[in-house]
Amino acid sequence: MTFNLKFILVTIIILVYQTGVLFIDNSGNTSNDVKSGRVLKKLAYEEIFSNELTEWNKNYEKTIRAIKKHEGFAGGKPYICPGGFATIGYGHVIKEGEHFIQLTEKQADSLLRVDFNKALKAVDASVKLNGPKKLAIAHFVFAKGIGTFNRSELKAKVVKGESIDDEIIKWCYYTNRDGERVKSQHALNIRKWELRMYNLD
Repeated sequence: MTFNLKFILVTIIILVYQTGVLFIDNSGNTSNDVKSGRVLKKLAYEEIFSNELTEWNKNYEKTIRAIKKHEGFAGGKPYICPGGFATIGYGHVIKEGEHFIQLTEKQADSLLRVDFNKALKAVDASVKLNGPKKLAIAHFVFAKGIGTFNRSELKAKVVKGESIDDEIIKWCYYTNRDGERVKSQHALNIRKWELRMYNLD
């Protein structure tokens, strides 16, 4: 289950404000302790936050590793991706005004995280998702772009809370430099990975 962290925090703050001090003893029981100097002896929500953040970080790193595996490093040198775009590192499409000669793995990792975090922000602006589902759709957006996602039936199913199993698998085609639509087993494997992540919770 994914916790709504803001809701939990606000709830606890209101509880503390209304009842004085929330005291939690070693057994986990709660009681009011006005004599404690209004200092929370133990913050229950710290453990909740810690568990939630730990799970998020674990799946975030799992997603980064998956992108590295799917994209490859190509020796850190620029290359042309199957879609015909100049690319470098772990799938970074070289934009106008960018000039790369070669990246170290550490530099490529940093660039990947910047790109993926942009994908996460784009997902936040488009749909309300948390946890593995958010990471899975951000992974899709990283590969296909937020415009593609926003125009897709995939987004419609995500918004409605419907199964995306059949829909996401359709996105295993790319258009080559000759304008031909080509099915890619590699892309299919990536979509299957996204589906597994999406269905984790």
